[in-house]
Amino acid sequence: MDYSQLYNYIASEGGVTNIDKKYILYYDETNNPRTFRLTDDGFNVNEHEFFILGGIGFESDKLVSDDDIDELFSEFLLQRNATEVKFKHIRQNAQDFISLFSRPRVNMLIEWLFEKKYLIHYSYIDNFYYTIVDIVDSMEESWFGGPGLNRELKDHFYSLIKEHQDWFISLLIELDYPNVKNHKKFVGEIVDWIWSVNIGDNFYLEYLRQSLKNYRNRQLVFLEDNEDKVAISDYSAFYANLIVTYPNADHIFDHELYVEEILNANPIQLSGHKVINYKFVDSKDERLVQVSDLIVGILRYWMAFLESVNIQNLSEILKGLSELQKIKMKKFQKILLHSLDISTGFKHGVGSNKFELKVSFFLEYDFL
Repeated sequence: MDYSQLYNYIASEGGVTNIDKKYILYYDETNNPRTFRLTDDGFNVNEHEFFILGGIGFESDKLVSDDDIDELFSEFLLQRNATEVKFKHIRQNAQDFISLFSRPRVNMLIEWLFEKKYLIHYSYIDNFYYTIVDIVDSMEESWFGGPGLNRELKDHFYSLIKEHQDWFISLLIELDYPNVKNHKKFVGEIVDWIWSVNIGDNFYLEYLRQSLKNYRNRQLVFLEDNEDKVAISDYSAFYANLIVTYPNADHIFDHELYVEEILNANPIQLSGHKVINYKFVDSKDERLVQVSDLIVGILRYWMAFLESVNIQNLSEILKGLSELQKIKMKKFQKILLHSLDISTGFKHGVGSNKFELKVSFFLEYDFL
């Protein structure tokens, strides 16, 4: 499959810096349901848990040494029968992001990444957000004000859905979303619902409602010819996007057989690049994939924490940290920021504006 058009977009409008540099990127994933779909009761997995794909990375001339990896693994002091390091070994029963930073092995990893100036790269997908934005993207009117308006419409619509999600998900289930057959009912229900809860107070929701009225007898183009109740059939496209973003990098993934089969059947092609280097390995044989498992585990706790609070609560929680906790959080923050200094593409997400604001707030917060 030719990804040249996607690459050109990422390199120009996407604004990713240092896109053509040579990197060595290791990956693991978390919260991968293989398929994200509706059931008779809701979604097949918790819709508020993000799919995350990422890990540790290096500029080609700054690859970690075996001695450095030995140093980290020896500090973990795992039992001799442990065949590989997993996130559960360093999490040590921590239940949330704040308590995670009281675990010695987590802090060993953070200290190691900080002192060595190694990179963290990650991509996240808010599955629920990704599922509903096709409604907005299907409307020509959502693009009249450019990408900014389109994003605001999605953001306000998504926030409203989350406030009334039981009703909204029931509507999706009833109409086999995203393969909507009773189109007039679907549009009419949403138009009436927005009016009943918004009553014209929110400009973006009212703009959305008025625009949707035009589609009572027109098809929302992204909501037809799909599989009944299947929102995300597989996650191979997200793997491919990361590979294409850095075509000169070596990409090393943990085995994910379904994704491998899809990519093997549809090889990645890119104009000007004869060879695209990516492979899937057994994590037991590659310690840096194991390190990536630890990193995405921390990122999963971080994003779950951000998703669970609003900005005001986030500010209060960070203010209330102990001095020692602030020192540890600052190092984690600096690792993320250093990585973005190398390339802005090391943070990629499909999620709402509100969530991205919380990510930015954390990254810009003055811990000390």
